[in-house]
Amino acid sequence: MKIIAHRGNDNIHKENSLEAIINSLNKKYVDGIELDIRLTQDKKLIVNHDPFYNGYYIAHTNAIKLQRLGLNTLEEILCNINNKKIIMIEVKTSDKELKKTTKILIKTLKKYDLNYYICSFNYKFLNYFKKFSNYKIGLIISLKINTQYLNNSFDFNSINYLYNKKIPSKETFRWTINTKKELTKIDKNQNIITDNPLEISKQS
Repeated sequence: MKIIAHRGNDNIHKENSLEAIINSLNKKYVDGIELDIRLTQDKKLIVNHDPFYNGYYIAHTNAIKLQRLGLNTLEEILCNINNKKIIMIEVKTSDKELKKTTKILIKTLKKYDLNYYICSFNYKFLNYFKKFSNYKIGLIISLKINTQYLNNSFDFNSINYLYNKKIPSKETFRWTINTKKELTKIDKNQNIITDNPLEISKQS
């Protein structure tokens, strides 16, 4: 069972920040981190979960402005990582931008020899991305989204922990498990994405 820090959460620093991610990766009980990326107006990859930040729509804002507000680019994160723990990158992209996102992401990833897991809710993006890379690729599945694609050709699945139907026997991550009660709802052979890696490590 692997423990992945959701949005790099270390319960100290801001989620998806460089400080949180590096601190989490330095913990023995953490097997990797998950982070979210979005494409900016000037076609840079910025690390943030939501489409807006401090009132700015990321897709319509240049990266330098967002960096001044406290966000990091993906490259700023990757160049500071020096181990082989899992770097799970959730790609937030529209169908319109999937080709551009793929090109920029692959160019960025190739600069750093890290253990990448690329995932997304966007099934079309993953199918396109798969044509151009050998990185591990996984579909994110919630209770209502992408359930029709449960049996896919990707390397892993990232599935909401409340999904209780039979799932394929491939590498699986369950999200977001933050309590002992939630932990009991999944198979012990499955991996965990959590906001509380320290507490979950004590229970697993």
